[in-house]
Order: sequence, then structure tokens, then C-alpha cells
Amino acid sequence: MKIVAPGLSIISLTSDTVTAGTPARQKALLLVHSGGSRYSFQADPCGSNNSKGSLRLVFHPTTDEKAVCEVRWRTTPSRSLRNRGWKRLKVEGSRGHAFSAYRLYVNDRGQQPRDVVILLEKPDTANFLSRIPDDTPLGDITLPGTHESCAMYGYPISQCQQPATPIEQQLLDGVRFLDVRLRVVGDELLMYHGPRPQRSTLAQLLIVLHQFLDTHPSETLILSIKQETPPWHPHFSQILYQAFLPFLDKWFLEERIPTLGEVRGKGMLLTRFDRDKDGDMSWENGMGIHPYTWPDSRKEGFEWDCAGTIVRTQDWYRVHTFLEIPEKFNAITTHLLPTLDSPSSCRTFTLSYLSASYFPLSLPTIIAKGFGWPSWGLGVEGINSRMFRWLLERFADGQRVRACLAIDFYRQCAGDAGLAELLIQMNFIGEDDL
Repeated sequence: MKIVAPGLSIISLTSDTVTAGTPARQKALLLVHSGGSRYSFQADPCGSNNSKGSLRLVFHPTTDEKAVCEVRWRTTPSRSLRNRGWKRLKVEGSRGHAFSAYRLYVNDRGQQPRDVVILLEKPDTANFLSRIPDDTPLGDITLPGTHESCAMYGYPISQCQQPATPIEQQLLDGVRFLDVRLRVVGDELLMYHGPRPQRSTLAQLLIVLHQFLDTHPSETLILSIKQETPPWHPHFSQILYQAFLPFLDKWFLEERIPTLGEVRGKGMLLTRFDRDKDGDMSWENGMGIHPYTWPDSRKEGFEWDCAGTIVRTQDWYRVHTFLEIPEKFNAITTHLLPTLDSPSSCRTFTLSYLSASYFPLSLPTIIAKGFGWPSWGLGVEGINSRMFRWLLERFADGQRVRACLAIDFYRQCAGDAGLAELLIQMNFIGEDDL
């Protein structure tokens, strides 16, 4: 069994074993430091059919020896852990620190089971970019995002986010890619998802975004905007520009992928629309990240050049039935595999959508969360839980994802912060953790 504990010092590891007909016994286990933040040990042979046991790990942050904490877990993996592949563990005695603990258990046929406990100190999700150097290209940063960020109404067809996670909360949770769809109604730009209005306007959204950037000057965000149709408005581009005109100093509009230092305290646009065809002279400073191609629901993804940076995009959303969830998940992970390598001289920016839907057998909530009790072998596991397990496997292997991921119901898979928190942790896998 292995333990991964970046930034933590382990004090002791003990086993408690109860065997039928004998008193409980406790034994200290020898940890072998295998480099960086990684340890291994030979578990006490208490996983037999006639015994029950647990392990107790005591640790503290390397920066605070007094903040002693502990985490316990059963030696024998439960049925739900074997089926799901991961489980959240409870950490006790944090004394002003907050930690996340997970057990990863993967038993592939014909291979030795992988049994790993991963301990992580919770990041400051509202300010996590402050820990990343200015000269870092955005393509080398792991950015949590949401798909249809304002779509909180219209269950089960149009809803993609929880009402408990409005934009204000998403930003505090570390979401740095926001995806909104707008429709011109009268003289306003209203939020829509398909035919359903989302009880918000662009003007209201901009107030929230500007307040966040003003109070968190180390951060940035990408706002993807697309016109929701039908109908197409002939002057959508010009009307949108007028909404941004009073705030142009708060937005980076050059049509290239910048470094982080260039956009701290500012927002960036990803404009999924073209200038008006009637000679519109707006957007003279650029339209931000402006794709010249966006094939509809291409399973293998697509690429385009943004002023020297290759933007790799996966947006296969037309998943016809929940039976295709494994295929959608495979498309996501295949698209992310090239980002696991160290940064190369060829700059790339990877954007991958975890979302998909198709009425009536693959609604957004089904794709993201699944249904039934899959950890007990009854039901279908959703994309979010599958993705959480895959990311834990990357932690166990010391691999780092470098991408922007747009998620539906991002909190609903592993506690309050869910996928966003784990993605943020990806940015701080250092060389000493490999």
C-alpha cells in the first residue's frame, strides 16, 4: 500500500487488528520513504476473512508541527470502494488547517490492486493563482470551469448548475472558466439555455465578475460567450460590445493566449460569435480568444491556432444515451493525456468539456451525476465521479493535468468543492512529489 502526502510530515502509522477469538492488537508499521511525498508500507496481514482491522496515520503540515492530525481507514476495502474505486476519508484534529483525504483502490484484472491513500492540504481556492508565477502560460495551468455557468433553472433539461452555486460561489470555489449563452430580448442581453431563461442578465453578471477581480487582484477568469438561438440577432456583436464598452480596461481583448501575469486582475473573453456582417466597427482592440472554427459535437475534438498557441478543444456533447457515458469519458481522458507531459516549447491551451446531453436518455444531470447506486453495482456512474477517480490516479502517479475543464454540477461528486478543488491541487504537484 502507498501513501501520497505532499507538504506533510508523517509521524506514525499503526494498525489495529481484531481477529475472531483473540483480543485486539496494535502494531506500528514501518513506512518506506520512496522519494518526495511518497511512502509505501507492507500492511499487517489482517485482511483475511476471519479478521477485521484499521489503519491510523498521524501527521502534521511541514510548516506547523503543532497541527497534529490523523486519518483512519479500514484495511479491507469495502464493496462500495471496490466498485467505485475511491472514497473520501475523514481527517480529525486539523487545528486551523483543512485537509482532504482519499483512498484510491483500483483492481484491474490480472494486475496487482492499487491501494493508495492521498492526503492534501486544502488550497485557498479563491486566490489559488497567487501561488503561480507571472510568466506561466495559461496553457500550463489547470483551470476549473463550468459549462452553462448560469443555467440553474429548467430541471431536468436546461439546468446544468446548482442554485446553491451562483457565479459568486463558483468564483470562490476556484472556477476560472465561465460559459454563458446570451439572447437579445428588447434592449437587454439575457442569460438563456436553450428555450429557458435563466433569470439573469449580462449586466448583472459583469457586476459580480468585476467585484471579484477587484477584491482578488491575483486572479483572472475566462468568460466564454455564445449567442443562444433561435433567433439570431443581426446586431448581437455590436450590442454585446456596447455592454463591455464602459469596462474595457478590465478586460484583455488581444486575440492571443497571454501569460498569467498579463491578465491578473482582469478578465479574458472567449468569443464564440463573429462581428456583425453590416460593417460593424466595434471590437477594434480584438475579440479576445476568438476561434475561427468550432465543429459541432466532434467526438475526436479539434484544434485551431490562436496567434501561435494551439488551442485543443473537446466538445462532444451529443451523447445520445447514458450507455455512451463510458465513451464520452474515454474521449475526455484521451484528449487530456497529452497534457500530462512536461511543458514543451510548442505552446498549447487545452479546453475540454465534461458536459453532454441529449433528450431524453442523457440529460445533463444523468451525464454528470449518473443515477442509482453505482458504488453498489446498481445504476450508472456519472462523468464527475469517473473523472474524480481518474484525477486521483494521476496524483498517485505524480502526473499533472494541464487543461481547462468545463463541468456540469461540479460540486456533486466529492464534498462541497468537488472537482474544482482537486483540479486546483493539480497546479501544485511539484518535482519533489514525483
